[in-house]
Amino acid sequence: METEQIETLVTFLQAAGQRERLHILGILAESARSVPELARRTNLRETAVIKHLGRLKRAALVQETAPFTYKLNENALEQMNRSVFHRGDSQNKETLRQRVLRHYTDGPHLKLLPENENELREIVSWLAELFEPDTQYPEKEVNERLHQAHPDHAQMRRLLVDFGFMTRSRGIYQKVQAKNA
Repeated sequence: METEQIETLVTFLQAAGQRERLHILGILAESARSVPELARRTNLRETAVIKHLGRLKRAALVQETAPFTYKLNENALEQMNRSVFHRGDSQNKETLRQRVLRHYTDGPHLKLLPENENELREIVSWLAELFEPDTQYPEKEVNERLHQAHPDHAQMRRLLVDFGFMTRSRGIYQKVQAKNA
């Protein structure tokens, strides 16, 4: 196991390796939940839940979807799984998406943009997963979500619109429904 893989695993274990945080992650694996609901279901005070969510958010294991509402960051968990447990043997063939995400991302963060258009499309598709369909987002919220992945949120916004993953009208963005192939 390489040093980077060990560090990724240590970050995960430090963030999730506490009974209360594991309980919160288990609840969020079902669906997004508000802080009061998490407090009720875990028998913790809301202030304690907020503290635990802050630790999980810093480790990119959860995302805030609305004020005081959180969901499990499945993309980060999948990325961690790929980066830590990827074997590279012939029985574990990588898809284009897996290869692109392994090469161009570090957990929930985009390291650099690919020059190849197919690879770039995979990255933009990955960014689009930060948004829910049928939900309208003001530009400020789009910027905040994209900033989690890359500091140049303006460029990321343009890519989402240019590749057809989001629409923009009067400063309001909406994720385009995926077409069934």
